[in-house]
Amino acid sequence: MKIEVDMYEKIRYLYTQEKKSQREIARLLGISRTTVRKYCDGSTLPGVRKGTSGRKSYVITDEVLRFIEDCLLEDESENLKKQRHTARRIYTRLSNEWLF
Repeated sequence: MKIEVDMYEKIRYLYTQEKKSQREIARLLGISRTTVRKYCDGSTLPGVRKGTSGRKSYVITDEVLRFIEDCLLEDESENLKKQRHTARRIYTRLSNEWLF
């Protein structure tokens, strides 16, 4: 992350203080012009990711979640280690029984 911050500072310095073009900065530092553009605008900071969109997954409905929980509870009550539901097994059952 330190390298990213150093690169960000170099780009901002070259752009604001030395008035170099974005194309020239990209060539000098050996990085893409899109990266230089993002950092010159100041809209993107190094090491900071966008958050999630807040959108709910359309596949995991309440019914599907209940089905998965029931499978796991069933495994717990039977207490058989070798025949527990794996993620693959749950997916297969969902695909076959629910026709996704």
